[in-house]
Amino acid sequence: MTNVFQAFFRLQNLILICILTLAFFLRINQLDEHGIFFDEKATLLVSQGMAMEGSTQKNCFNTPNKSTFTPQEFWQEKSLQDYFEANRRSDIGNSPAYYLVLHFWTKAFGLSDYAIRFFSVLWSIATIILLFFFVKEHFKNNNLALICAGLMAIEPFFIAVSQQARNYSMSFFFTLLATHIFLKIIKREEKERSAAGLYWTYGFLSAVCLLSHFLTATVFMAHGLYVLLFVRKLRPWIFLPLSLCIGGAFFGYWITFGGGDYTFKTLAYQAKVYYQEAHSVPNPHAGYIDPATPKNVLKKATPIFLDLFILANGLINKMIGFRNLALAILVALLSVFSLNRYFKNQQTIWLWGIIALNAIAFFVYSTGKFQFLAFVNLSLLFYLLLHSFKAKKEVFEQRLLVFMAILAFLPSIFLVIMTFKNGHTFGLTQRYSGFSFPYSIIFVGLAISQVKWEIKPLNFFIFAVLFAHLVYVGQTIQEVLNDVSVKYNYRSEARSKNPYPAIAQKLTKYYQTGDTILYPSYIESFYAADTLGKVEKQSNLDAQYVNLYLPKDAQFIQKVNITERNKVFLKKKDGRLLEIFDLKEKKYRY
Repeated sequence: MTNVFQAFFRLQNLILICILTLAFFLRINQLDEHGIFFDEKATLLVSQGMAMEGSTQKNCFNTPNKSTFTPQEFWQEKSLQDYFEANRRSDIGNSPAYYLVLHFWTKAFGLSDYAIRFFSVLWSIATIILLFFFVKEHFKNNNLALICAGLMAIEPFFIAVSQQARNYSMSFFFTLLATHIFLKIIKREEKERSAAGLYWTYGFLSAVCLLSHFLTATVFMAHGLYVLLFVRKLRPWIFLPLSLCIGGAFFGYWITFGGGDYTFKTLAYQAKVYYQEAHSVPNPHAGYIDPATPKNVLKKATPIFLDLFILANGLINKMIGFRNLALAILVALLSVFSLNRYFKNQQTIWLWGIIALNAIAFFVYSTGKFQFLAFVNLSLLFYLLLHSFKAKKEVFEQRLLVFMAILAFLPSIFLVIMTFKNGHTFGLTQRYSGFSFPYSIIFVGLAISQVKWEIKPLNFFIFAVLFAHLVYVGQTIQEVLNDVSVKYNYRSEARSKNPYPAIAQKLTKYYQTGDTILYPSYIESFYAADTLGKVEKQSNLDAQYVNLYLPKDAQFIQKVNITERNKVFLKKKDGRLLEIFDLKEKKYRY
């Protein structure tokens, strides 16, 4: 018996290693092939204590009677207040914990696109490992743990954010870890065992989460809702809020004395700008920022909720035609009815009926045949999940599934509520509710694990349709890696490599004493209602981006040329202008 257990353990570890290897190579594929976009540039600058446009670099930019600067001045040592100011001005005071850790990461591994994105890759891989052990411990099911790890490995959203130098991958890891510790506390309290160390851990994790991304608060709201619904022991009601006071204290300090002191004012200003843009006539950002009407919110929120579940990913965009949709709904209802009848009388004819019905419908659908099959398949899997839930006898198992549902949906529901409150749809986006994904993945894993041999031949049909849908998911992953996914890359035309390291390399090669580097000043007003943005008369961003990659002790004379929008020049000491690079408006500015 021991030998059998050891063999199973070795097989489980081998499968997990294969999953992690697949996940790793998917995430490093073309990792630095496409240049960092605007938010990632903000990440890079803030992690070095530099505010976008240079308010923390008065020795370089916007200083009266001083128009030139050197890389050595650019890299002058920054104070703690500089880091606060950089975060305040460039990321509304959000994610200080992430920037702190990334700062030391860049000290060790540099500022290249690959290095700063690889930091997110590691957090993503760590989240897969954590999810495996999370499911293994709380659901007591090794096979389910492997399924969930495999699903997270190929989830397009997780692959996309792991290739971004942003806070998301790190915050996903810590919110899942906080939920893990929360459940361990609940279990210990149910058994009347001491959980003092876990309470302290939970408190510090709440601080890390809140200072990784403010919206992680929605996860702790879900924890509170679970306590409200199910916990009747006195100690958790006392010590969980006390633990959260640790996070509250760190967060309170940050928004009172740190770089978050203007966060709420900035958020209020942004909400006002977006509201005015959404309600302007004509609306120049229609489809991107719209009034928060029920129709607009439903249109934008539906794919967010559906894409939480990998087996529903992209279906809504492919299910075209009212007749097709009506037929698919009818087939789904009949299929679920037939499956219900099978469970009652165990007659296989009901299972064959489901297969035959879907085969006929497949030839009737005029478009999106496989997507409508996948829709019916989802209905069957959902029914199998409900059937399994009803069969569970243990109270904790039932509560655990309810808790997973709360965690899967509450962050997105919160976004919808805030969308109606603010009157515009700008913040209604998948990445702001990404904390939900580990729990929605668990539901998909649970549903798949219910496709057992006992429902043969329906199990073959379900797995065949699942495989067909995973081919579509593979195509989505390819779009992500090729940087052409509107949903995940926010663009349909792929970016080229980051041009700024190449510019820096070329300047280093050709610069001679007496030369002057001239940077363009590219100013663009994206929002008409943004009155603060209109004040800018000079943009220093291109100069900042290039200097990130110049030798830190160089004495190159540099200045921003406010009469030029796109071209970087090297002005030779004899007055000749050598064109180094043309950024061509938005072509190379991502």
